[in-house]
Amino acid sequence: MAITILTDTMCDVPKEYVERYSIRVLPLLVNFGEESYRDGIDITSEEFFKKLETSQELPTTSQINPPQFESIFKEEIGKNNTIIGILGSSRLSGTYNSAMIAKNMVANDKIHIIDSEAVTLGAGMLVIKAARLAQEGRTSEEIVKEIEKSKKRLKQFFIVGNLKYLYKGGRISLSASVLGSILNIKPIITTVNGKLEMLEKTRGVKKAISILMDMIKDNGWSLNDKIIGINHTLCPEYADYIEELIHMEYKPREIIRGEVGSVVGTHAGPGCVALHFEI
Repeated sequence: MAITILTDTMCDVPKEYVERYSIRVLPLLVNFGEESYRDGIDITSEEFFKKLETSQELPTTSQINPPQFESIFKEEIGKNNTIIGILGSSRLSGTYNSAMIAKNMVANDKIHIIDSEAVTLGAGMLVIKAARLAQEGRTSEEIVKEIEKSKKRLKQFFIVGNLKYLYKGGRISLSASVLGSILNIKPIITTVNGKLEMLEKTRGVKKAISILMDMIKDNGWSLNDKIIGINHTLCPEYADYIEELIHMEYKPREIIRGEVGSVVGTHAGPGCVALHFEI
């Protein structure tokens, strides 16, 4: 008997961690018109953003459906495994609800489903933590309890580099998108109870990063001895800059680097950088 840690591609767990901890990742679908791609399998992040930049319309994404979860749950239970599923925020995708429907259909107490109330690498860090706890020999009940606590301590900040995709996705008006682009406006977005909320707007990505680092100090949060997540959409230079500033101010235990996948990247667009940590 083993514990299977399961997640979806909204959580953007870096491939090296997926392989290291044998995490089972289920892909959402990304749809460009009639063409559908399994996120992270049929299309890489680089390929996705190339298509995104030339596409007239924003692609759509399709959640994992209950029959898919049901099949996987039965397969894992057939191996006498316990399942801990940590999925992207239920406020941003229906995948968590699909998993809960499937759990009720299978009706087995070896299935534990957690709404991360987070997205991309912030949620992925919860997945990695669960996998490490399982490797340490912790019980499924202990792991679930710890992850439920961790998700309440998780902070996520996104600096959006291109407002065009927020406009295409209906998040902002055309006039706001055009004016923001002219003025080089870069919004700082955070997650609150699983939903995305605008925190602040400023000019330029480096200025936004500076404001974010000041915000960490002003709130009395320390990044010393913390596991930090930094990921991006085709702008590693901004991720490098955040990492450099963190090392100048703090002594983190570990920095996990990654890329934003196709599902989250649909709305973020290229030029987005994100910082994730627990307080």
